[in-house]
Amino acid sequence: MEPLAAAVLKRYQVMALVVGVALAILTLLILIFGFGATAPKTFSPFHGVLYVAYLLTLPGLVKQFDLSKGKIALLILSGIIPFLAFYVEKVTMAEPHEKRANSGSEG
Repeated sequence: MEPLAAAVLKRYQVMALVVGVALAILTLLILIFGFGATAPKTFSPFHGVLYVAYLLTLPGLVKQFDLSKGKIALLILSGIIPFLAFYVEKVTMAEPHEKRANSGSEG
């Protein structure tokens, strides 16, 4: 894998995991304290900022790996549906490695 693709993938992976953890924490805060409590209200802008930073990593990923519209939609939703980010990150990280392994065995 070329260095630019590896860097784009690593940037995405870090942000996906950070946003996934932040969303899991926010979800737990809501479950424990309820929607109107101070803790979720204080933490939700933090998740929002992280989510925007996560979204900024997606154009590079889409351009580098030529992702389908469905995959792009799934990447966007993974930052706002609790625990989906962990699954999507795992699948997204596996795909380039599988393609590289398949192309290496064909050549």
